Amino acid sequence: MRFRFLLCILAVLLLLIPAAGAQDSAPLIEPTDADMVNPDANISYPPPVYVVSGSVDVRGTANLEGLRNLYIEFRPLALSAMDMEEEGSQWFPATLPRIAAVVDDVLGAWNTVPLDDGLYELRLMVNTGDGSQPVARVSPIRIDNSSPEMAAMPAEMPDDMPEPATEEMAMTDDMEDMAEEPADDMAEEPVDEMPQYDGPYVVITVPGANVRRGDSTSYAVIGTLLEGNTAPIKGISSWNTGWLYIEMPNGRSGFIHPNIVRVEGDTSDVAAVQPPPLPPTPIPTAIPQPTAPPAPVTGPNLIVDGSPIVSPHPATCNQSYNIRVRVKNIGTARAGGGLVEIVDTRHDGAGRVATRAAFRETDPGQTAIAEGNITTGVYFDELHHINVFVDVDNRVQEMNEGDNRSAAAPYILQKGGC
Repeated sequence: MRFRFLLCILAVLLLLIPAAGAQDSAPLIEPTDADMVNPDANISYPPPVYVVSGSVDVRGTANLEGLRNLYIEFRPLALSAMDMEEEGSQWFPATLPRIAAVVDDVLGAWNTVPLDDGLYELRLMVNTGDGSQPVARVSPIRIDNSSPEMAAMPAEMPDDMPEPATEEMAMTDDMEDMAEEPADDMAEEPVDEMPQYDGPYVVITVPGANVRRGDSTSYAVIGTLLEGNTAPIKGISSWNTGWLYIEMPNGRSGFIHPNIVRVEGDTSDVAAVQPPPLPPTPIPTAIPQPTAPPAPVTGPNLIVDGSPIVSPHPATCNQSYNIRVRVKNIGTARAGGGLVEIVDTRHDGAGRVATRAAFRETDPGQTAIAEGNITTGVYFDELHHINVFVDVDNRVQEMNEGDNRSAAAPYILQKGGC
């Protein structure tokens, strides 16, 4: 009887040895400790224990020395030694190769529609000349394309959430950025619960709202949110347009018009975010060209040379301060004289005070000086911004009209005698 018992124990041990060996043969590539993640090679989205569907933008960083190309691979998650032997050992391409380094941006798009629902894992492959090597891995990721109403949510959410505001933001009649028909591939499903995060957020108050790359309708649409959706506020445009910089549920961030959302929470401490340069204006081919002459290939081009000099800095409430602006002609022809507009506002665009100052004509490569004085008497002990607009009245026809604005360092308006 004792001999049979020992044989049974031995048989169980023999069955466990192959499974343990298979597990050791596939060690994790990415450390589980977040502090050990390589900042130059990682996948930041989707994170582990996440549900995805449709086309997924895989985000992260691949900025290793000698990088030649990078791409993402996937495979079904092997839950046992048998799974590893049958299907889990083979990796499949998830994205097309890229030859340029990526820093905290989209590594590629992973189309999950043809795949079976279930658990998968991703890995980032980088070729630095010695062959492609795996440098980061995320597991598990669940694909669920059979439940269209299901929104991808992280596994854990903070326990605390902000108190909802009691007053609604007033809506204006000219809601210029309401989406007429939200695109199916960018629309987010409405949510029933309030967001589970600290800090201010927006609530969409129109049937469809576009999120754009910058703070005007001249920028491309990067996403659409539906009525009732919420999104955290990460900042506000530094150009005092009032557009809010928010984070969408898919991890991407962009600007949204303040008149089509309701703001909940305190926004006094949100950061000022500078929008990207304005995109070039497309010229339609289906309609006659405008009669105005196009921008010259050669000619003057005026910019703000360096940061405007503010004295004294920081400014004091109800006391005049001086702003000195260097205007440089970086074009190929002489530029006539013009005007510089200097604007001082609170961080959210309120309390606008402006002045104009003249500058003389300049030859290519030369610099002219414009000086103006401003007195600000509102919103002391709060963050202010100073913006400068060169050739504000467009007296000079330039090679590039899109680089005529600049910003000085923000400051806290001192109380003084106010």
